[in-house]
Formats: sequence, structure tokens, C-alpha cells
Amino acid sequence: MKREFRRTQIAETVLGFVMYAIPVICLLFILVWAGRAYAEGYGLFVQKALDTPGEAHSEMVTITEEDAGSAMAVGKLLEDERLISSRYAFAVKARLSDYSGSILPGTYILSSDMTMEQMLRRICGETGTNADGQEGSAGGQPVTGELEDTLPSEEKENRDVWGQ
Repeated sequence: MKREFRRTQIAETVLGFVMYAIPVICLLFILVWAGRAYAEGYGLFVQKALDTPGEAHSEMVTITEEDAGSAMAVGKLLEDERLISSRYAFAVKARLSDYSGSILPGTYILSSDMTMEQMLRRICGETGTNADGQEGSAGGQPVTGELEDTLPSEEKENRDVWGQ
């Protein structure tokens, strides 16, 4: 009789613990995923660069013809180079923008102080060279070793104002 009572007490204790633990665990998962969803949405709709101009780094990124067909593949390249924070936000941004399906293969110099919109403009033909070594379709400049040569005039002016 005592043994049966003890088993019942243990079962009730474990069941009580589980009944309190499950809602807490669910709440933690909801908070974590809600935070991630907020971060993705923020990255998608807010024009913000990954780094500030003083902390930024530039990378030469080569987009192949195979990668150019998928904004997710290009986003992965940019994420691997630490130029953007989320390939998913980049792919959605490309899909929702006027640049959907117009990413050109080629070699581009991109910087982590550029917004996703600026990167999309650059890789969709405003600057850079395509795979044949010809200039982009919008009269862009060929990629050279100098970052300043490839920057639009408004970005050059911003760099001059901030002394960078």
C-alpha cells in the first residue's frame, strides 16, 4: 500500500512539473521565433547597411550565370562574404523589387556599408561587368581594383563629406 502511494506521488509530481514546463518551453520558442521573424522583416523593409562606413569592408563578388538565375543563391554568396545579414531577406527584397529576375552575371565590388537596394542596383546592371567582360546594360563602369572608380557620384560625395 505504501509503495503504491509513493508511485502515485511521484507520478503526480512529474505530471505537475510537465504541466508547468510545457507552457514555459512553448513561450520561449514563441519569443525566439518571433524575434527572428522581426529581425527578418526589419532587414527586409528598413534600408540599413550591415556595417557603418568606418567599419565596412569591400569584397569582389563573382556571380555566375547559374547563380544569377536565383536571388537566393546570390544572397548566399553575399551572406558568405558577410556583406548582408540574411540571404532570405535579400531574396524576398529582390522578388518584391523592380529587380526581380534581372540579376546579371559578372564580377562586382560590393561593400558591407551598402544597403541591399544599392547592391541590387549594382548587380542588376547599373555598374559592373558581365561574364563576357562587357559593361553592364545600364552603362555601368567596369569593375577595377579601385572601389572609388565604381561608386556612383552620390556615394563618392557622401564619402567625401564624411572624410572616408
